[in-house]
Amino acid sequence: MYKIFGFKPDWRFGRVAEVEFSIPARGKYAYLLGSFNAFNEGSFRMTRKGDRWSIKIELPEGIWHYGFSVDGEFLMDPENPDVETYRRLSYKLEKEASVARIVGEGEFFHRPSATYLYSIAGRTHVVFRAARRKASGVLLITGEAKIRMRLKARDGLFEYFEAILPGEGPLEYSFIVESEGKTIELGPFEAKPYRYNAPGWIYERVFYQIMPDRFERGLPGTPRGRAFAGEGFHGGDLAGIIKRLDHLEDLGVNALYLTPIFGSMTYHRYDVTDYFNVDTKLGGWGVFRELVRKLKKRDIKLILDGVFHHTSFFHPFFQDVVAKGENSRYRDFYRITGFPLVPDEFLEVLKSDEPWPERYRKLKGLKWNYESFYSVWLMPRLNHENPEVRRLVKDVMLHWLEKGADGWRLDVAHGVPPELWREVREAMPREAYLVGEVMDDPRLWLFDKFHGTMNYPLYELMLRFFVEREIDAGEFLNGLELLSAHLGPAEYAMYNFLDNHDTERFIDLVGDERRYLCALAFLMTYKGIPSIFYGDEIGLSGGGEGLSAGRTPMNWNEAEWNTALQNVTKELIRLRQRSRALQLGEFKPLVFENGLILYERTCRDERVLVAINYSEKNVTITVPEEYDSDGIELAPWSFIVLTR
Repeated sequence: MYKIFGFKPDWRFGRVAEVEFSIPARGKYAYLLGSFNAFNEGSFRMTRKGDRWSIKIELPEGIWHYGFSVDGEFLMDPENPDVETYRRLSYKLEKEASVARIVGEGEFFHRPSATYLYSIAGRTHVVFRAARRKASGVLLITGEAKIRMRLKARDGLFEYFEAILPGEGPLEYSFIVESEGKTIELGPFEAKPYRYNAPGWIYERVFYQIMPDRFERGLPGTPRGRAFAGEGFHGGDLAGIIKRLDHLEDLGVNALYLTPIFGSMTYHRYDVTDYFNVDTKLGGWGVFRELVRKLKKRDIKLILDGVFHHTSFFHPFFQDVVAKGENSRYRDFYRITGFPLVPDEFLEVLKSDEPWPERYRKLKGLKWNYESFYSVWLMPRLNHENPEVRRLVKDVMLHWLEKGADGWRLDVAHGVPPELWREVREAMPREAYLVGEVMDDPRLWLFDKFHGTMNYPLYELMLRFFVEREIDAGEFLNGLELLSAHLGPAEYAMYNFLDNHDTERFIDLVGDERRYLCALAFLMTYKGIPSIFYGDEIGLSGGGEGLSAGRTPMNWNEAEWNTALQNVTKELIRLRQRSRALQLGEFKPLVFENGLILYERTCRDERVLVAINYSEKNVTITVPEEYDSDGIELAPWSFIVLTR
């Protein structure tokens, strides 16, 4: 069941509820899962109180979907009859889930806070919330001015109104709400708008993501280091990235995100065996140092991928627990459920001479006494309540920042307690960009934890509009504006993508170059930090299934590149990098109907107009006269960008 114990003011979301979730106790351990952590174990571990598992968390108001995991088994709330099918294309989830409806008192709400009153790029955003269908209009009163607020977005409970004012200074204001034939005044308020705290360098960047094994080989001979035979290695390394830096610079990208580069046994390296050394199969420390030197010379920023939800089974700390059991000094580093950690049969199979795929299959069918990432034996879960584990995380991150990295992308961030990430944020240099992998609603993970998260909610909307055609342009706009209302200024620091190492290639999903370029044009002209997954720029297709579907090795045969797509990608990147309006400007929707999207991005005197015709018919658009252009006819599946 869930119980609301009350509401309190919150500097991020105006008001939050203290909510207790509980379930009758059974099993060895339990976690709370939900849309607030992408239904992932690890972040919200429940404690046993008498005959119940329980946990209290703070949630912003709204509709949340949730369930429980008991000994790794997903359970809905047996005491809550409110159940819905919860579906997310972005991380391939569809399941029946319990529903928590979190609503405080009052039909109308505003409190000066990070998402209700904030300043960015010389302007101030004021947001007001009303219960659905309770406000026919809202006026913002400031000084002698009366400004009619725009209906920004609505969900199942609320409607959000917004006004944008010039300037960033302290503000005295109030609201007049038109409701059911009456007017209601709220206020006055007097406050200084919130200013988002993120590294200034990120807004001018376009990221390029590389999975090193799949990019390019630069070292001679056979790679040195431990690895699973038959694991799908392609031999890419850091020297190969150095070899292709001219390609990155010609493309125009100026920030690089590398998937894990540390010691491991697999090609993807999300099973870390050594956090303080670069995998020798990638070239080791010396090649990394040279890569950093050359990147800095070209003003290309670098963020690394930190895996701190779990380690490898073969990490020395975990191997110590396997060998010494309860006497190991590292027994509390991991989530151990019993001893011995693994049965003798497990070790016999592991040490056998059978082909590795056969050993892996047999090990998967055996039992073990520790929690792990998605029940994968190779990835034992760390105990994030242990102060030594928390110290290790901070030490590793600081170490590589000192060695030349400019930030971190944190893997399975939604599976680690948010208070750990708050500690991490406080320990990091101010200019280090911190991005969390949060595959669903990111609100609990922003502001005082990460500067941004991988923008899976935006990806979800793009899949529904550009790929599945489940929603039209009007519904797409409402989703965009609802996300904006939830995230406020944090939206500008989100890491946006069309694809990454855990998804299919977007060009495969839409099945057409023209449609892909429409989506790319949106990505490059919308709020947030855009990224390119290696090979997207040449039309690289994916292969395989599941998480590996997009991990195709880079094709360096230029005769096979889609140069037309590459040239458009370059133009969009250049436009993004020289436009403050695209980096930090206001988003002004003009027309969102059927398959037509028309919007402006504006910042001070700079204006950019974007028109996307995502339909099979020609469409004529009327262009604002400031752009010195008459009506423009857009061909099917095409776009145009105008500047002034």
